[in-house]
Amino acid sequence: MDDFDAVICRLSQNHPGYADFIAHLCTLASAWLPPFIYITDANNPRVTASVVDAIFREVPQSSDFPPTCYARINAVACFHARIFYDTVLNALAEWEPTWESGCQTWPGEDGVKYNDSIDSFLHGLRRLSAEHGTNPPSRSKGKGKAKAKTSSAEEPSMVILIERAERLCENLPELIVPLSRLAELARVRVSVILLSSMRWEDLRPPLGAAPDPYFLDIEPLTKSDIIQRLVSAFRDTSEKLLSSEEPSMTYHPGLLSLYEHYAEMLYGAVSLYTSDPIELQYVAAARWPGFVKPVVCQQGDDNPDAGDHEPDIQLPSTDGRLRLFKYFSSSFTRALEALYPRLTNAADWALENDYDPTEGLPEMQPGSERQKARSSTTRVANLPRLSKFILIAAFLASTNPAKSDMRMFGRGTSERKKRRRKNMASTKGGTNKNSAGFQVSQRLLGPSAFPLDRLLAILGALLEEHDLDSWPFDHRFVLPGEYTDMEIGRIHITELAFMRALHRMSPMEKLDGPPMFKCGISYEVTLALARDVGIPRLWPSAQPILPEPTLMYDQRECRTRQEYPLQMLEALDAEPTDTLSSRYSSDFDDPNLDSHDSDDLDDDSPYPEVRAAVANTDDPFIPTITLRTWVLGLTWAVITAGLNQFMIYRYPSVTISTFVPQLLTFPLGKLWARYMPRKRIFGVSLNPGPFSMKEHVLITIMASVGAQSAYATDIIAVQRVYYNQVYNFSYQWFLVLSTQLIGFSAGGIARRFLVSPPSMIWPSTLVACALFNTLHSQQYAGAGQLGGLSRERFFLYAFLGAFVWYFFPGYLFQALSFFSWVTWIWPDNAAIAQLFGYVHGMGMSVITFDWAQIAYIGSPLATPWWAAANVLTGFVIFYWIVTPILYFTNTWDSLYMPIQSRQVYDNTAQPYNVSRVLTDENVFDQAAYDTYSPLFMSYAFSTFQFLSFAAITATLTHTFLYFRKQIVKQARRSLAEQPDIHARLMSLYPQVPDWWYLALFMVMFVFGVISFEVWPTHLPVWAFVVALLIAFTYVVPCGMIQAITNQQHSSLFSVLTELIVGYALPGRPIAMMMFKTWGYIVSLTFASDFKLGHYMKIPPRKMFGCQIVAAVVAATTQLGVQSWMFSSIPDLCSPYQKDGFTCPYTQVFGTASIIWGVVGPARQFSSGSRYQCVTIQNKSDHFPALLYFFVVGAIAPAIPWLLMKKWPNNFLRYVNPVFFSGTSLIPPATAINFVPWALVSYIFQNAIRRHNFPWWAKYNYVLSAALDSGLAVSMLVIFFTLQYPMNGTVSASLTLRCILQVFKRNGDGRGVPVRQLATGQTFG
Repeated sequence: MDDFDAVICRLSQNHPGYADFIAHLCTLASAWLPPFIYITDANNPRVTASVVDAIFREVPQSSDFPPTCYARINAVACFHARIFYDTVLNALAEWEPTWESGCQTWPGEDGVKYNDSIDSFLHGLRRLSAEHGTNPPSRSKGKGKAKAKTSSAEEPSMVILIERAERLCENLPELIVPLSRLAELARVRVSVILLSSMRWEDLRPPLGAAPDPYFLDIEPLTKSDIIQRLVSAFRDTSEKLLSSEEPSMTYHPGLLSLYEHYAEMLYGAVSLYTSDPIELQYVAAARWPGFVKPVVCQQGDDNPDAGDHEPDIQLPSTDGRLRLFKYFSSSFTRALEALYPRLTNAADWALENDYDPTEGLPEMQPGSERQKARSSTTRVANLPRLSKFILIAAFLASTNPAKSDMRMFGRGTSERKKRRRKNMASTKGGTNKNSAGFQVSQRLLGPSAFPLDRLLAILGALLEEHDLDSWPFDHRFVLPGEYTDMEIGRIHITELAFMRALHRMSPMEKLDGPPMFKCGISYEVTLALARDVGIPRLWPSAQPILPEPTLMYDQRECRTRQEYPLQMLEALDAEPTDTLSSRYSSDFDDPNLDSHDSDDLDDDSPYPEVRAAVANTDDPFIPTITLRTWVLGLTWAVITAGLNQFMIYRYPSVTISTFVPQLLTFPLGKLWARYMPRKRIFGVSLNPGPFSMKEHVLITIMASVGAQSAYATDIIAVQRVYYNQVYNFSYQWFLVLSTQLIGFSAGGIARRFLVSPPSMIWPSTLVACALFNTLHSQQYAGAGQLGGLSRERFFLYAFLGAFVWYFFPGYLFQALSFFSWVTWIWPDNAAIAQLFGYVHGMGMSVITFDWAQIAYIGSPLATPWWAAANVLTGFVIFYWIVTPILYFTNTWDSLYMPIQSRQVYDNTAQPYNVSRVLTDENVFDQAAYDTYSPLFMSYAFSTFQFLSFAAITATLTHTFLYFRKQIVKQARRSLAEQPDIHARLMSLYPQVPDWWYLALFMVMFVFGVISFEVWPTHLPVWAFVVALLIAFTYVVPCGMIQAITNQQHSSLFSVLTELIVGYALPGRPIAMMMFKTWGYIVSLTFASDFKLGHYMKIPPRKMFGCQIVAAVVAATTQLGVQSWMFSSIPDLCSPYQKDGFTCPYTQVFGTASIIWGVVGPARQFSSGSRYQCVTIQNKSDHFPALLYFFVVGAIAPAIPWLLMKKWPNNFLRYVNPVFFSGTSLIPPATAINFVPWALVSYIFQNAIRRHNFPWWAKYNYVLSAALDSGLAVSMLVIFFTLQYPMNGTVSASLTLRCILQVFKRNGDGRGVPVRQLATGQTFG
């Protein structure tokens, strides 16, 4: 079997990416080849056919292998049954018909024909089998049979490979069943292999007439495999030329490393259009001779006496390579456009497009390009005058973006002339002020396709302006454009297409839309035609200076306009800097949009973040809703909802984030596709084929519905723990479903404002998009063309690093997470603990080594730097400056409490006992309150209230000032009208009607009314309506800010609802919690999912159904788990629960119910209350405090808005309400979650993005996904293997871990205040 292993090894080296397939098929061939095999390759079937061909031609014919006869048939050529039979028999018999023998088919002159019917074909197979059993075949021509060779007692095996099998089903469907049973019918050893890009389910004959084949699915080739295949072809060509008599320096072995880099760049340029290695090899062969010519010429100049194969050939430096690639990158796509449809052959294209980058070298003879242009000009010189205008118009249409047509040709003749004179004067006086920002023109990037109607519009404008004098007078043509229409009707544009002066890009049979063309003449030819017809503005007054493309030396991309006079877009006044912003952002100054980026981005997103993470293509035929989607999606909806609901009541806890099901679904889907039988049950396919990315996205979205505990479950828990109310499951189900799906309906109605506009980028969803594209090896233009590690390998390395590293800060050395090093020096100093502590302090120690702490408020790699700077500035001002000053001046007796705590206190500095101020009906008791104690908050908690009120009004003011125009426009704009490629692609799918969301809202509204009317909750219906009005009012403003900044803004508005219901329904904590929950904007979570489906091109109606079903399943699961826990776990939510189920989130929710529902805002913040004024050092200095922040928030956004009217281009365009709301997670978050987070955001979103954009585009979002998912998986492993079993005693012997938890035992960890009370003493 050594020969067998050698064959597999050799074949695997020659065919990268097919190692598993080769080993599999070779093993079958050596043992027992199934009679019917079906190979599915949706990407590269031609390459797979060549691999199968190589296997059966190179299998050693030794005693270990049965003798094999092999035939490879292309079903496209077999359009008749007779042709098919003859082709198969000739190939198996190795018979080659020749002209000398009259093109006789096998068996030659015997006179027997085996092509009449399937029966005669079977007889032919039996005869072949019998003859090959005694006389193995050899190559024979024309007459006679092969000469006898060594006999074999074993019956030979025949293999028939039929590629493009789907064409066989179209032309000869009657042959599918006989071919699937060919071995059974012919009673010989024969195997039929069908190779197709379609699934067997699409070709299977009805009624089970054909047996199930042996399936072999081919995985798509990776980028490295394709590049390796191209390099292997170069190596083979080089070896052949070395052994020939005429070696060529073009394929010198020393150029191999340069060719590898060349293959990478070629793949990056054209992989968006095709990843077929055969086509890429064809394009590479056409472009390589011209590409390498500067290197070859330089080699000859440096070594004039060297031979053709100098072994120490010198390759260009890195700078030289970059210049070469920059010069030739645009020609890659031009080569593909000409060679892929076979408009010409590779040799002719290489000769015609032999751009020589060394034209400026003294050794080269300049003028070859001018000579070529002169010859091309001669061909079009004798064209009619109007044909010349058509070619000029075609050139302008190919080299200028469509958005410039209105500015170039949409004015009157006099205005255009006036504008031209103005521009001429400006260019004579010197370089235009915008020339420093000049981009590479479209002429250097190659011509682009344009529709016929655009050509006619430009042509009409040229004729109206430059051909008016040559028109004959005709009284019939009095209106502008009538004469032009008449003249165009006389010209046959197809004649210009036959001359290759115009290239038709759309097929002739296409009827939907105008035909597409591309200009086929050069700049020089167009310049000559412009002179001929008398268009003076299209060239400079002096002799035009052709650009000197000396790319092997230092060269600037900025050119003056006189070098490219035909770029009429550049000849006009520069486009205002806000044009791109207004086009994509609907008239608001978008800080995420680079206003200086003037590239034509009609086919991609204008935002580099989106381009780096989301593909700008879509295949609407990819399976989306399958049995696999429902089974895996609902399974994950149950698992994530159940486990997260279970874990939320424990401290420390771990949350199963969406990255966990997103990662684990990928191998599960692959295993399903590989091992699940391909059968149908009740018309539903058990195995729909390869696991698609759209299935993966839908499964993840269904899992994400239960990734967070339903907000309303906290109401049920607080009722049980704080108020001793236990209602049945019906109440719980109505309440939870109403809160969840009302938010879903609100998000659906607001999707035209929050999802469709391209400016609503939702940075957090880009991380998930990057992970999807990485797992499924998607290639797209926005990812860049940077070499190095692939995204898949980079993700694997970063994921493993994050997984392993978290064991240190997350378990072994938790002080790395809470690295409050200053408090370790002075562990018992209470003042130091308040400033530098991380648990109860302000966190001025700054340092942490835990990604869980850094990404606690969201991934910094996905948050724009300007947004992070807003958050950091607000944090420093309010929490590092204002809060310590007021705390250490004992404002509101704050020195008797920690500076930060999520609890509220009584006047003995103990947690507030709410049961002492409630009646038996859970209503506030004023007398008991006066007897017990006022309610005290930590100062950080008070600061949070201030900023919340400021953010509430600031959001409304900011939205009105900046977004009012966009909101009005989006209310009238359809999805297809969005200036974004993703919206246009999504417009092809049927959209979810608004009445679906309205119907869902009405049903959930009824559910909500039932939940608080049937059971005693003290909430009136009018309050329910007010809560919904608040939520619907803020859903668009909060959603817009979150979509732009990646900062969750909606949690602050729970404070607004608490304030309103506290005044409207004082002393009713249950009503307060319900009002707060319905007023809380849970719809933004669904809006984020909508945007994820928008980016990944998920059909909206299918997504709607999946989300509804998953939401119902997840809510029911969470309620079931919660009910089981309260009935099965003793002392649940007690501070001393033995297993750690202390319910920290329930504690926070209950604390809020005490502050706002029991005590109420009237006793806390109104006139005369403790928190209404700020009193410094117990003096008479009183300052209005909390409620005045409403006014501050309303005025603050207007200040930068007014200043921008005076100075539009300054940093004030980045000021945002997240300045107030970005710190909404304090408490329990501290500086450890903000300062390192902002630092990381600065490094990746500012420094690396500005100075190494290719790296950022390729790896930034992949790195974020890897760190988040590695952390999530590591937390699960640590919890379920080390913390949860045996109540954490698994590692009790690790004394080091106990020693390194010093942060829990110092003053910060114990929450020691600066002033401590003696026993029985009170404050306040």
